[in-house]
Order: sequence, then structure tokens, then C-alpha cells
Amino acid sequence: MKGEITLKLLEAVKSLAVNSADLLDVYLSVGYGASYSKLEYELSKRQKERDRREVEKDFQRQIRQRYYNLIYKLKQSGLIEERKKEGKKFFIITRKGKNKISSLNEQTRGKLPKNFYQKEEGNKFVIVIFDVPEKEKRKRVWLRAVLKNLGLKMVQKSVWIGKVKVPKQFLDDLFKLKMVDFVEIFEISKSGSLELVV
Repeated sequence: MKGEITLKLLEAVKSLAVNSADLLDVYLSVGYGASYSKLEYELSKRQKERDRREVEKDFQRQIRQRYYNLIYKLKQSGLIEERKKEGKKFFIITRKGKNKISSLNEQTRGKLPKNFYQKEEGNKFVIVIFDVPEKEKRKRVWLRAVLKNLGLKMVQKSVWIGKVKVPKQFLDDLFKLKMVDFVEIFEISKSGSLELVV
């Protein structure tokens, strides 16, 4: 029918804000006899792809801006200096920057890991018994918070029990914190038998 393709294109333009390049591309790709819904679908697909690319570009712009802001702050604080060699720009760390690294490393050295791990219910009872020395009080407080957040219940201050799976990351953190000598974790596999986890 004469004017049918014109009608389809006009309807597509009316219902969608259409870029002329997309319209031509869709028109050429769907063919002369394509239905309005096919035309609309193809235009919509291109619009979504363009929107996705725009979001991605915007995200990249934000990351770039954060990078430039951080570099600016580091230079303003005297932690790094910008130099040029053979027409290329590069940064060097200043004495003040080296001192800042030492200071930050010192701060993070005493920092405890997060006390939230992925909680997963188990089908066996787990018993955690610990005796953390008084000089390691911060670690003991951290351990109790972890056990509570995992869903274990306190039997005594240093004895906890629950039907949970012990997260690997938690065990790794116990090793990093050098607490394995102070913590025993048992799993009750059958009635009346205990199995050492750590």
C-alpha cells in the first residue's frame, strides 16, 4: 500500500525521540515490508544501546574527574611533584609523601578487619572456644562481634555455639591477626563427636 512505510516511519518518530541516523539505519536493516512493531523494536534497541553507552561515558568521565581531583590534592598537599622528561609528564613522591605512606601504613597495621562476613546456615553445630590475652582486648571484642554477627549464641563469654558455616575469610583473618593459638573451632559431625575445624 502506498505510503505505508511513510506511515510507519512517522509513527516511530512520533512515539520515540528518534535520531535521524538511527532511523535511516533501522529503515535499511528491517527492509521495506517490515511491520511497525519490528521498526519500533529496532529503534528501541538502538536507543537503549545509546543510553547504555552514555551512562558508561558519564561514569568514565566521573572516574577521570575523581582522578584529576585526587592528583590535584596530592600536589597541593606537597605529597607528589609533577616532572617532565622527554616531553612526557610523570609524578615523583616527595619526602612528605614518603612520611605520609609510613603514617598510613602504621594506621592500617593496627586496624582490625570488618566484623561482618557472609552468614550461611549450616547443618552441623559449630562450637567456638577462645582465650584471648588481655593485651589483645581489641581483638577479643572484634571476635565476639564476629561470632554474634555470624549467628552464634554465647554459652559463656568465651564459648559460642551455633548451626553455621564458618566463612573461609574469617579463618584467613584469624591467621592474619595471629589469633589461631587463642581460638579453637569445633564442628559436631555426629552425636557425641567433635571435629576440629582450625
